[in-house]
Amino acid sequence: MTSITTLPSTMDIGRGTQKLLHYTLVFQVFVFMQVFNQINARKIELGELNVFAGFFNNALFIVITILTVVVQMAMVEVGGKTIKCAPLDTQQNLFCLLVGSGELIWGLLIKFIPLKFFQCMSLDDAPMSEDEKAKNLTSTFKKSQTMRK
Repeated sequence: MTSITTLPSTMDIGRGTQKLLHYTLVFQVFVFMQVFNQINARKIELGELNVFAGFFNNALFIVITILTVVVQMAMVEVGGKTIKCAPLDTQQNLFCLLVGSGELIWGLLIKFIPLKFFQCMSLDDAPMSEDEKAKNLTSTFKKSQTMRK
């Protein structure tokens, strides 16, 4: 008996595996989250809740945002083996866009958290005190090197 091998259908060619599709969805969601995060980053002052206020006043920002989305979708759709992505259909792209837009909700919720929770460390250029040096994780590692000298 001879076995007959069947060729993959034209629908299967270039579609990749489920693992590739999963990684593509994660990649697409990640980039859309970044796009919505850059929209959130437009308004960071205290009391600025509406990230879309004055949205169309900066043409360069809009061009970069649209260009980011277009290039991302083009990379996923035609990148194939080069980008290691599987093409997504409209429903999958809308799902990625929906999940990525969740960044707008997270950005709004974070604005209601008091600033004191984010000010646990200082970014000034003052030298560390002796107590801070003792508590610093890096200094505990450096002690072993300095003790050898």
